[in-house]
Amino acid sequence: MMNRSTLYLSLSFAILSLTGCDKQESTSSTTTPSAVESVVTSPATESLQQLSKLSFRNTTELLHLSHKLHIEIANFLKSPSEQELKKAQQAYDSLLLQWAQSLPFVYMTALTNNGAPLVNRIEKLPILPGYLDQIPDYPFSGLVHDIMVPIDATSLTLLHTPHNDEQVIFGLSALEFLLYDHFNSDHYKKFVTQTELLSKEVNEDIRVDQLPNNRRRDLLKLQSDQLVKDLSELHKRWQPMEGEDTKKFIMLTGKNLNLTLTRSYQKSAYLVLDALNSIQEKPLLLGRAHFSRTEKPLLTAGITSLEKLHQQLNPIWNLHPQPEKEEFTAVLDSLIETVEQYQQDPANSLLLELASNRSNQLIELSKDLVFQPK
Repeated sequence: MMNRSTLYLSLSFAILSLTGCDKQESTSSTTTPSAVESVVTSPATESLQQLSKLSFRNTTELLHLSHKLHIEIANFLKSPSEQELKKAQQAYDSLLLQWAQSLPFVYMTALTNNGAPLVNRIEKLPILPGYLDQIPDYPFSGLVHDIMVPIDATSLTLLHTPHNDEQVIFGLSALEFLLYDHFNSDHYKKFVTQTELLSKEVNEDIRVDQLPNNRRRDLLKLQSDQLVKDLSELHKRWQPMEGEDTKKFIMLTGKNLNLTLTRSYQKSAYLVLDALNSIQEKPLLLGRAHFSRTEKPLLTAGITSLEKLHQQLNPIWNLHPQPEKEEFTAVLDSLIETVEQYQQDPANSLLLELASNRSNQLIELSKDLVFQPK
């Protein structure tokens, strides 16, 4: 099983390879018209064009669901209650599952220089929950209680770094941490506006806007606003024909094509493996803050995206025949069958172990895949 250090190394390699896709774009811009025509009509490009359309449809649904979440969060902050919080949580869950299904189709964005920070803001894992707000045994931790840091986009954008430091402020996992309860309490009450200061707070020159509830409200709103902006940008990047990532994607060849497709496979396989690890109460690779709450839906979403990606890439596989295809397909089919068996017999822990082994096999096999001329 791949540990967190190995995962970081894998992701670091992807970031080091960012310039590859951008260089591909600069090269294609100077291609002669006849060469462009030959590329556009090639079987590989036709397949990539179909995939890019699927990527655009996924980002369209993501943007739609992010707007729904934005509305529900605004309603909740306007009138905090258990019912309004539940609506916001449900909207978040729908968006999260759509992201899990969409990620392998839009992951090329994370492999480009100016796309990497965007995906980093949409979802950065693992997360250090206590960096945001209070956690059990540390009731005054996090940005919510650090009044020296203003809750505004300028300040917090600088603190949300691209490094693997677990200091996560924006994105799905950070927003999820604020939406869900960690203390088995009436969580919605933490978002009720505070209008009065205690005498101790007055003596310490604390302002009303610096009170925890008010800062928590501001942080949740800011996270929601930023997520809509970032998913809007992602949607724009995958616009048919005109989007920056669409234009790059349909022109991918050689190492850039290989990197993009293998990383897409790995993202889905990691998601499945993390869900399986969480169900078995094993250490997580991705480290989602509330993974145990959504482990089974995310397992299904991960399997769905992995299967769909494999089906959509079949024309590309045919253009790059290799002995690994049959083995990869057999292992994937076995994983799907095993998960289906587990869903029918959730008490069978051996099925979970077998599914985890299959997921690890897919990750290892993906490293040997070759979607480029030999």
